[in-house]
Amino acid sequence: MRHRDQSADEYIAHKGIYTTISEIMSRPYINPERNMEWVPKGCKISDKGNTLYYVGCLPFFNYEFEDLDTIAKSTLQIISQVENEPIVVLKDETCCGHDIYWGQGKLKTFIKLGKKNIEKFENAGVSKIVTACAECYRTFKIDYAQIFEDFESKFEIKHLIEYIYDNWKEGNIEFIKPKKSEENTPFTYHDPCRLSRFLPKENNITEITREIFKEFEKLGYTFNEMTHNKENSLCCGVNSWMNCNEKSKALRYKRMLEAKEAGTIMVTSCPKCNIHLSCLQNDFEDIASIEILDFSEFLVNHIKVRKPKKKEGTK
Repeated sequence: MRHRDQSADEYIAHKGIYTTISEIMSRPYINPERNMEWVPKGCKISDKGNTLYYVGCLPFFNYEFEDLDTIAKSTLQIISQVENEPIVVLKDETCCGHDIYWGQGKLKTFIKLGKKNIEKFENAGVSKIVTACAECYRTFKIDYAQIFEDFESKFEIKHLIEYIYDNWKEGNIEFIKPKKSEENTPFTYHDPCRLSRFLPKENNITEITREIFKEFEKLGYTFNEMTHNKENSLCCGVNSWMNCNEKSKALRYKRMLEAKEAGTIMVTSCPKCNIHLSCLQNDFEDIASIEILDFSEFLVNHIKVRKPKKKEGTK
């Protein structure tokens, strides 16, 4: 139970800087200009087109956390390999509003952010939105679809996992081993809350993730489940930047012990899970050896394009 004299704001991690940034972006006259130097050479981007890569708040997290740009880089590299046309990446992208909605219950601010995003999507002419963030995916796929009329019919929302899976099944890509190695590498997967128990039961993203990983056993990997997995996966403990304390650290430590038992690499598909689990490694030497990789980072060098997607209207 919370002490009477303690405000809810005191529970927000990092002094509320990231939720404050999101709230500022909801104002109609605020349009952030993001640094685009992270875009890898050879990846053609545009402000208009069919497929949009929604980066999310990664650029803002870089103020405190290192190497998060690699998630954006590897994601864009994968999408750019598959698509013929330049990928839409918006310099003035607005936060999806997940933390404002789930962490603070500010529905009006969330709706403002949603309206700004939808306007940007429509102006860019996009019909497909791909994201590598579990929270952005859930927000667009479920919350926007419920709140904003016609959103679901206007925009196809794909997490990078679904995007890769669909192209694999369509024969557009195959999984390869980039370098010869006799070593068998055991790895495991941390299911983010927003890609497991926070999705409707009919969503099969947890299953198709395992189907991809089973294919990786042909490349010299061994996929091992942690004790808690899929909808029973342990939370990283700091959803929506809330409650970064000793209890959440204890939860993360338990999770990291499960990962250590399952493999040398732990893959996840939520930047915040990556941040929080990696952060804990600075405090405990016994879990420091586990390599934590985003799904995009794990797959980027294992994808070979068999046939690039055809442009719409071509045979």
